[in-house]
Amino acid sequence: MSNRERIARAAAEAQLEEAEKEAKKEAKKAAKATSSARSKPATKAVRMKIVWEVCNASGTAVKTFPYPDKAAAESVTANLSKSTGRPHVLRAAKVPMD
Repeated sequence: MSNRERIARAAAEAQLEEAEKEAKKEAKKAAKATSSARSKPATKAVRMKIVWEVCNASGTAVKTFPYPDKAAAESVTANLSKSTGRPHVLRAAKVPMD
């Protein structure tokens, strides 16, 4: 076998190996494309509103008032603090809309 034939055979083998590598890369790309096609469904954004909560000393909500009724919430807070002798606080809280 001459040197020229050995070089030609080596070149042919190199081309076959390169073609196999390209085929493997294409297979990986195809597999990757199909697996990424599944995506999570988009979560629906929940609308929130602000309400006033009258809370006791431990932070538990005792009563809830709509946002425009702040004056009524303040008066209930003061009355509960006086009648029970324990401090009550008024805080704004975000809750989901109905």
